[in-house]
Amino acid sequence: MTKPSLPELLHAAVTAVGGTERPGQVAMAVAVEQAIDDGSHLLVQAGTGTGKSLGYLVPALAHGERVVVATATLALQRQLVERDLPRTVDSLHPLLRRRPEFAMLKGRSNYLCMHRLHEGVPQDEEEGLFDQFEAAAPTSKLGQDLLRVRDWADETETGDRDDLTPGISDRAWAQVSVSSRECLGASKCAYGAECFAEMARERAKLAEVVVTNHALLAIDAIEGAPVLPQHEVLIVDEAHELVSRVTGVATGELTPGQVNRAVRRAAKLVNEKAADQLQTAAEGFERLMELALPGRLEEIPEDLGYALMALRDACRTVISAIGATRDKSVQDEDAVRKQALASVENVHDVAERITNGSEWDVVWYERHDRFGASLRVAPMSVSGLLREKLFADRSVVLTSATLKLGGDFNGVGASLGLSPKAPRATTSPGGRAST
Repeated sequence: MTKPSLPELLHAAVTAVGGTERPGQVAMAVAVEQAIDDGSHLLVQAGTGTGKSLGYLVPALAHGERVVVATATLALQRQLVERDLPRTVDSLHPLLRRRPEFAMLKGRSNYLCMHRLHEGVPQDEEEGLFDQFEAAAPTSKLGQDLLRVRDWADETETGDRDDLTPGISDRAWAQVSVSSRECLGASKCAYGAECFAEMARERAKLAEVVVTNHALLAIDAIEGAPVLPQHEVLIVDEAHELVSRVTGVATGELTPGQVNRAVRRAAKLVNEKAADQLQTAAEGFERLMELALPGRLEEIPEDLGYALMALRDACRTVISAIGATRDKSVQDEDAVRKQALASVENVHDVAERITNGSEWDVVWYERHDRFGASLRVAPMSVSGLLREKLFADRSVVLTSATLKLGGDFNGVGASLGLSPKAPRATTSPGGRAST
């Protein structure tokens, strides 16, 4: 049987959504198909009214191999998964003679953790998951939210926070979710078989199109811990947001509250000497932060350098001690240990990064009326990271309604780490693509 042409597929998809074909949309789809076939990179500015989503979804679905689509906003993710992809798949099924599967994948903390739900939060937190008063007659907003989550857990198929309506506060969600560092791992967790995050990853492994967000894409590419399934084609929508989202993921932060939390979590798991070393280092860091003035640090002051080295070394000692000791008197010890390690490792990593003093990083103080002072470190540019980690081993299509700066793609191309030779195209609702 003859393979259907891209114009045929696009016509079927546009007709299914009740739209009309637009020359700009056709030109975009052809450019995307060419980039996928060639294994090359492509920048596409698609103005409002172009029909951008179908312009890349149709060639992606026709490709037949896994494609990852990354967006910046939740609104577009939901639009793709709940509206655009179902209708496009239905329309292309008769022509493709197959029904491509699609899935959405988010970071672990976006999914309900059944271990946290049933076993509660390790005891260093200010409040447990459910106390007997909250469970019997919830009188606080937090208690009401948590009881509603418990009821929702019996009916949800995804465990996705965004499927819980109305939503709950960040504080409440933190009681029933974990970060990737805090997770026990499916093989070690009593609730691993019903883990929503793991089920989402399994669905993604079976899908031809995986919809995710810029932040998870950055974690997958930069941190060296694969969370997305293997793919050779990546489409980045809302690409004008990519640099800021990647920079956010690559930014480290230290605050006295964060460091003291690590001290509390580690104290019950390590010997007194290791705990005292971390406590002393934390106190020294906190004293310096009380005097911190907002602004960039062109050089790390000597006293701050010593404080950070003390923190780094104390964290190393504690990390080793946590790994070497076991205390069965600690309730739910594995979860407590994992949470403590996550906190201490985060402090260690940021302190070490700043003391190492990369010429590509910028370090600065911030001060907030509510949260106090923080010490932050971020890359001055992520273009090198993107060039090495994102563009090196896959075909990447970047699209947005606003990619051009000053009439050309040079600025955004440089910020993304793309070669000036990468193909670029501009489309409009009624016009053809121009390069």
